Amino acid sequence: MHTVQKRYDVIRARSFGLRPHEVHRFTGVPPRTQSRIIREEISYSMQDQELRSARGVGRPTSLPAELRNTIDTLLAAEPGIRVAELLRRLRSDHGFDGGKTAVYDYVAAHRPERPGPLPVVRFEGVPGEFAQHDFGTLTVRYDDGQTEKLTFYAGRMKYSRALHVCLLPGETTEGLIRGLEAFAAALGGLALVNVIDNARTAVIRRTKNLTSGGDTIEYQEHFRSFIQEAEVLVEPTYPYSGNQKGSVENLVGFVKTSFLQARRFRHRRDLEAQLGEWLHYVNHDRPCDATGVPPAQRLEEERRYLRPLAFGPDGYGLLRTAVVSSSARVRCVGYEYSTPAKWIGQRVTVRVHREVVVLHYAGEQARHPRVPSNGDYSLLAEHRAALFMKPRGALMAKRQILMDLCPEALRFFTELVHRRPETWRERDLPQAWELFEREGEGRMVEAFRYCASRGTFGAEYLRAWSEGLTTLGRVA
Repeated sequence: MHTVQKRYDVIRARSFGLRPHEVHRFTGVPPRTQSRIIREEISYSMQDQELRSARGVGRPTSLPAELRNTIDTLLAAEPGIRVAELLRRLRSDHGFDGGKTAVYDYVAAHRPERPGPLPVVRFEGVPGEFAQHDFGTLTVRYDDGQTEKLTFYAGRMKYSRALHVCLLPGETTEGLIRGLEAFAAALGGLALVNVIDNARTAVIRRTKNLTSGGDTIEYQEHFRSFIQEAEVLVEPTYPYSGNQKGSVENLVGFVKTSFLQARRFRHRRDLEAQLGEWLHYVNHDRPCDATGVPPAQRLEEERRYLRPLAFGPDGYGLLRTAVVSSSARVRCVGYEYSTPAKWIGQRVTVRVHREVVVLHYAGEQARHPRVPSNGDYSLLAEHRAALFMKPRGALMAKRQILMDLCPEALRFFTELVHRRPETWRERDLPQAWELFEREGEGRMVEAFRYCASRGTFGAEYLRAWSEGLTTLGRVA
């Protein structure tokens, strides 16, 4: 666009009788453009911006009627659709090859108005109908100056306002399941509908069905199995929709302000002890602001409507599958667990409980501690015999099992092998193994640690420790 000054020069030059080609040579404005300029009313004092505003510079924005109808249809289906996405659909699905400005202008003028903010809805549930479950995190400082970042689960019944809180290792799917289990154990069961946050610990994704207008929710695999076996319903909240949780949505904030930030703790054990006292107070002694009575009073009324969990003393077992390796072991949750030799090569079902891991195959079970005592693998006594079929293999297998008990056992056998290379196989190892089978892992670890600390390496020192004799000297 030519400036006001140049347009004014063209008008003045043509008014003085200069020919169009002469004006072109002096101003650079072509003859055809000159013919338009001389018909304009321009004053020398006019600013360029005023000229732009008056003329509406640029090509007029116009879209075919068919394309406008298509845009209206898309806006009606998705009022909040981004214009960039709408433009992409027009070009890929409807063959639009024009500029974007016309589309942006049309959408700005014709997008349906968004509704204003809705009032927060406060609703009450009938006994046993609703419960809210949440995660929270907070860093606490103990009296000795040390700090710890805590992750906690908090659950509350809507009708009675009965509350349960427990500490967790982390904000995970298993953590949510263990929190729900603890809630059910403390209050007598789960509610019919359990409101949870729309977090990845439970919800993988949610998509809107454009035809029905409803949502399709894909749950995390372990969480889906849990709610199916527990026979309860789950209602994930929409993001940024605190009013969907009803009248107890500030659950995490209540735990932080009323307990974690309101008290002082000497250490983690003191915090856990005070948590139990505080839960008893808020559930049995303190009248709830919303109901006027302690939650325990109304909990008695709704307890018969709750759904107890029927998972047994081990609790719910996260379901996994694994193939048994050639060493007759299964690797799961970071550890290895032994199996019968006949399971080698088979796919087994693994149930990961709070404290134990149970392997299932063909109607049989192998039950292990979830965290092995040696921090690496769990080998059940009934599975050891298969390792001792060959004499040489039995010798080394027994030594390896003992060395894996603790670092001190490894040191013990390292010294023993080098100090007694001719006799440790026939004399020391059989005696150490006999002591292991009689005393068990825990006592054997203590024996190895004692001998390593005293520098006494030999089966007789292990036996003397187990018999309470501590006066033997060092091995020469």
